[in-house]
Amino acid sequence: MILSKRQFAGILYLTLLSFQIGCIGPSLSLRNIDPLTSVPKIRLVKTGTNTNQFAFEAEFVKDATDQLIRSRGSNAEDWEKVFYVQAEASEILDWKALPPVQGSYQLNGKKLLFKPLFPLQYDINYHATLNVLRGEQLTGLERIQKSKIVEKTFRLNKPNLNPSTVVTHVYPSANSLPENLLKFYVHFSAPMSQGNVYTHIHLYDSKDRKILLPFLELGEELWNPSETRITILFDPGRIKKGLLPRENEGPVLIQGKSYKLIIQSDWLDASGTPLKESFTKTFSVTAPDNQIPSPNHWTVNAPKAGTKNPLMIDFSEPLDHALISRLIWIETSAQKSIEGSIVIKNAEKHWIFTPKEPWEPSDHKIVIETKIEDLAGNTVIRPFEVDRLEGPKEKTNEEFLRINFTIK
Repeated sequence: MILSKRQFAGILYLTLLSFQIGCIGPSLSLRNIDPLTSVPKIRLVKTGTNTNQFAFEAEFVKDATDQLIRSRGSNAEDWEKVFYVQAEASEILDWKALPPVQGSYQLNGKKLLFKPLFPLQYDINYHATLNVLRGEQLTGLERIQKSKIVEKTFRLNKPNLNPSTVVTHVYPSANSLPENLLKFYVHFSAPMSQGNVYTHIHLYDSKDRKILLPFLELGEELWNPSETRITILFDPGRIKKGLLPRENEGPVLIQGKSYKLIIQSDWLDASGTPLKESFTKTFSVTAPDNQIPSPNHWTVNAPKAGTKNPLMIDFSEPLDHALISRLIWIETSAQKSIEGSIVIKNAEKHWIFTPKEPWEPSDHKIVIETKIEDLAGNTVIRPFEVDRLEGPKEKTNEEFLRINFTIK
């Protein structure tokens, strides 16, 4: 159940009243509450299978909570002014001056749950504060003469485990990449910890000089649901021509030069253990790619009927690994999808589909979502580098393209 601002404020009000029994009227039915047991309790609760997935929970007086649920509406806001968590990320920084940890709130019965956006980090103090004074100021409950702040500090110690998690792949896998490369996909052998990932991923030039701020450092990191793949975007302001970051700082990658992408071993996996080893990808930079990857230039090698031999599409250039893994499929002439498995090979130039059942002799279609991109973000219908004033020369709202082929 999601709690409104008014609901939450009322809970705080009634909880305060439970601290001061003499102020409680008979209409609230709380006369028998012991002031010592009515103090809200703050604790950590497990929320996932990883060893560092926890939420912070404040438990209120049940009678007060139930009464508020019956009598109030719903409009959730401003909870972070009352119940919040701060991380003591460094001995140098004053944690009291740092912004609260990001997350969401939920009410389960008499328990208010704060769930952090990212799993907790090991060996860091987390200070949880239930600030009733702010709740009083927020709601204007001036007749309460005393206010109470409930605080508690939590710390997860890093498990003593042998490192086993490694970087399994970095895409694009080619060693020659365009100057206007848009992104990297980094794959791990096990779920990883989240938050502050840009402190573990670095780009260096051929003289081992660190490139400053090459990536778009997003507050909400781009993880897949299993937390085993993260998408790292280059700063688009330094890719597109005519934008101030590119004009002032130049492109991140420069044609004719070589670079190293380094993923450091101090990055912790979800169990709190560092990577088994660092990972380095060395690549050279070619000319910018501003052409759309047209399916008209693709080559389709169709198998024979009655076999389970694979069908292969040769794109003639590398395409985005994650997108071609899920945005291309095979249909019959009756628009029925064919089940099978997909393999991406040859530096993301080849898409190979093996059917679950033998091919039937008939017409088929390769269905392609038009969101598919090449390494520079050009889709199959629109280039990434589009004039901001004129727009694309050819506008289309097509969602799918199709390539016909026949199994004989």
